[in-house]
Amino acid sequence: MAAAACCCCAAGALGEWIQIRAQRRAESGASLTATGRGQRLRALLGRLAAPATAGDLAFLVDAAGRPGGYSASEMMGLKLFLAASGLIVALVVAALLPAVRLSLLLTVGPLAGFLLPDLLLRRRAAERRRLLEAELPSVADRVLLAIRAGLPLGRALAGAAEHGRGLLALELGRVEAQTQLGAPRADGLAQLERNCPLPEVVALVAAIRRADRYGVAVEPMLSALAAGARADSQRRITERAQGAAPKIQLVVALLLVPAAICCVAAGMIAGLGGG
Repeated sequence: MAAAACCCCAAGALGEWIQIRAQRRAESGASLTATGRGQRLRALLGRLAAPATAGDLAFLVDAAGRPGGYSASEMMGLKLFLAASGLIVALVVAALLPAVRLSLLLTVGPLAGFLLPDLLLRRRAAERRRLLEAELPSVADRVLLAIRAGLPLGRALAGAAEHGRGLLALELGRVEAQTQLGAPRADGLAQLERNCPLPEVVALVAAIRRADRYGVAVEPMLSALAAGARADSQRRITERAQGAAPKIQLVVALLLVPAAICCVAAGMIAGLGGG
């Protein structure tokens, strides 16, 4: 299966390379810039794996904040490229180290290359989730205070994005910037929901949609959301504190207690020797 995937990738890459060469000849020798080469490489990765892009990978890419601006199809192409590279490395290692089992290398190499982007995306998504959870109470309070002061919902969201410095404020700023440029707010809210897959953010987006469509007041929901977010933040802090107590006890048991015993034992040995 790994060999078949590598052959497909190689065939697609060769066809794309021939097409690029033909285009370059048609351009009368005009040189491509670094940006153009990067765009063509990303287009190649997208074409290699567009039919194979999974929904879970698209969700993971959005949750990780689309690192590097890569789409799900381009990320799938990158995964296939890394799998092919892992197969090549496995073959080289097998040639240099005959004692290593070839079947094991041919399995581990492509599999590690294919799953490496997933691991990095999951780590980035988990880090973004922690940042969003920590920032959500303050953002909800800013929007709530602005609405209680009489500002419309759009200006309240823009103010929260302007005065905030975290990830959620940045995402809200993008939504408002797209809205001011003429894009429907619903599209920006849908992207916000994909980039910040938290239940609280989903509830906030749903409340904004109801307010835009039916004119429903969002103040009660924002008040409940801010209170719930603060309670969740306090609960997470308490859980981390409770988890730190066994670690501190372990350090005391493994380091401080033996050190104290050694000191007492040294004093007793010194006393016995003096007697």
